[in-house]
Amino acid sequence: MNFERKKFEKQGLKIDKDRVLTYSHLSCPFECKYCFVDDMNFNQEKGVIYLSEQQLELMEQLPNEIKTIMLGCDTEFFQNKKESLEILKKLIKLNKDISVITKLSLSENFIREIKKIDDELNKNNNFLVFSTSLSSLCFSGIWEPGVPSPQKRIETLESAYKNGLKTLVALRPLLPTVDNNELERLVNLTKNFCFGYYSGPLYLKKLDLLTEKEKQDLNIEKIQPHWMPDDNLFYKIEKIGQMNLLKEIIKKNHKPFFDGAAEGIKYLKENEKHRT
Repeated sequence: MNFERKKFEKQGLKIDKDRVLTYSHLSCPFECKYCFVDDMNFNQEKGVIYLSEQQLELMEQLPNEIKTIMLGCDTEFFQNKKESLEILKKLIKLNKDISVITKLSLSENFIREIKKIDDELNKNNNFLVFSTSLSSLCFSGIWEPGVPSPQKRIETLESAYKNGLKTLVALRPLLPTVDNNELERLVNLTKNFCFGYYSGPLYLKKLDLLTEKEKQDLNIEKIQPHWMPDDNLFYKIEKIGQMNLLKEIIKKNHKPFFDGAAEGIKYLKENEKHRT
């Protein structure tokens, strides 16, 4: 790809393989304990637009090799309903697939508005893929104190699925405090309303959220996540064997597991081709 990646990254657009991840200056209202945004190397603000005019202009210059726009990488994209719909409408003309992810409880009327945008994208053989983020049933109030309950989010997932959106479940971060039974329950409660799952490790700037006992069963590695803007070092935290167990649970329930939303979109598009 012969274009200036740094020019994009300076404006909060991270190019990763065939996708662009959008990082905004819009602060997130949820204050999840595992949130990494406050520790990243750019400042978040309140009352700003999710995507700036500069970002939107740059996105019009994205080459054809970039297939997918990933929204909501660093904040809750739908926190301002009106503005989020306006942004989605502006992105239709780019002829890219769009991935959105939310922790919010959304009304059915709002879901239908999102579906209208998906219908417009479909005219150019593109998709809008809707992911619901869940990390725990038992510990949600501890890790995600400002977020709607898991049940409310599952109801939003069900509504999106029944209104014809391509839905995925993001079981991330995969918290080391979540046991096997809870993983089973998370999958059982969502499997009828999604086309598949993806997950990812817990990333923390500091390790003080974990007890010394919890750390004993963990792989902890300090890295630069490939999907974050450069110069952001974090601890990547994985409970030994937990991800493989999750994959087995999902496979047992006859659903696919993806490395991420971008892979899920490719799978959905390929399946759509086979049906037509």
